[in-house]
Amino acid sequence: MTHYEYLNLIYKDGVWGKQVACGLFGIQEDHFESYQSLDERFIKNKTSTFFFEATGYSMEPMIFERDILIVDRAMTPVSGQIVVASVNGSFVCKTYIKKRDQVILRSENKKVKDLMVTGEIEMHLFGVVIGIYRKFPVFD
Repeated sequence: MTHYEYLNLIYKDGVWGKQVACGLFGIQEDHFESYQSLDERFIKNKTSTFFFEATGYSMEPMIFERDILIVDRAMTPVSGQIVVASVNGSFVCKTYIKKRDQVILRSENKKVKDLMVTGEIEMHLFGVVIGIYRKFPVFD
C-alpha cells in the first residue's frame, strides 16, 4: 500500500479518522471505527462559535502563541474555565475565577499576575474556550 492510498483510508470527505494509539506497533486497518467530523465534535452552537489566534505567553503551558482557540459565546462561564474576555477594549484569554462577588482573570503562566476585575476595569465576557487547535512546528 502506498502512502497516498493509506492517507485516503483515514481521510474521507474532509474528515480524519477517529483514534490512534501512540507508542503501539502493528496497527491494522480493522482498528478504524468510523470517520469523525471536527465540526460535529467541537462546534455545538454554529452561530455562536468563534475562532481566535492566541498571542503572547500568559497562558503557557496550556495555550501557546499561534494556537487557535475555539470559543463558544453561548456558554455561561463557570469558575475555573478558560474564557475570552474584553478588558478595557482589548481581548484577552484567561482562566475565569469567581469568588463571591469578586472576579479574577488568571494567567496560567505563574510569572504573570492575576487581574482583579474592579469598578475601574471595563470587562465583558465574550465566551468560553471549548477547544484548542495547535499546528506542530514540523509542518511550518
